[in-house]
Amino acid sequence: MNENFRKQISNIEDLVEISEILSESTVLLESISKYIKHPFDPQFSKDAHHIPMNFDKKGDTIYLLGEYHDRDEEADNSSIIEILYDAIEHKLVTSAHQLKGKGLFCGLVEACAIKKLGFDITSDSEMPEKDFLFDDRNPAILVSVDGNQEDKFVDYMFNNGVRLTLLGHVTKGEMRLDDLSFGFINSFIE
Repeated sequence: MNENFRKQISNIEDLVEISEILSESTVLLESISKYIKHPFDPQFSKDAHHIPMNFDKKGDTIYLLGEYHDRDEEADNSSIIEILYDAIEHKLVTSAHQLKGKGLFCGLVEACAIKKLGFDITSDSEMPEKDFLFDDRNPAILVSVDGNQEDKFVDYMFNNGVRLTLLGHVTKGEMRLDDLSFGFINSFIE
């Protein structure tokens, strides 16, 4: 998010408390408002192929593309974006959203906000949950995939050497990480 947010949460370990602070962020609310008016990340529009950044429906599967453990501010995922363009052209992806500069949790909230959906994801046991959700130096790309295209999508990414991490699925409105509930999307957008 920004340096103020980093300072504010630096000594807080309670993930729900951090999410509540974030829910009051004008930066997040402005970002959601921007995406409601134009739900596309510009880097995922090529030729006549536009892919929304928002989740489409309950039950879609959520993935991260690329290396999210890498905290390099200069990380380049242009080769992944080219492969993603092809996946978009083949209609293997229902949404794509860049996480760099916002972190996974903010990206998930933005992707849920337009259709008032939620998420149920699993954390990464190899990194602290706080870093997993809130570190804004995450260069990965958040995507959702329709269940009917999931096998083709996974094969396509694997065959093209793209690191792919299954996070979970889109829900009706509740936002969850493992057994922890962050409440419902409405509390972040109203």
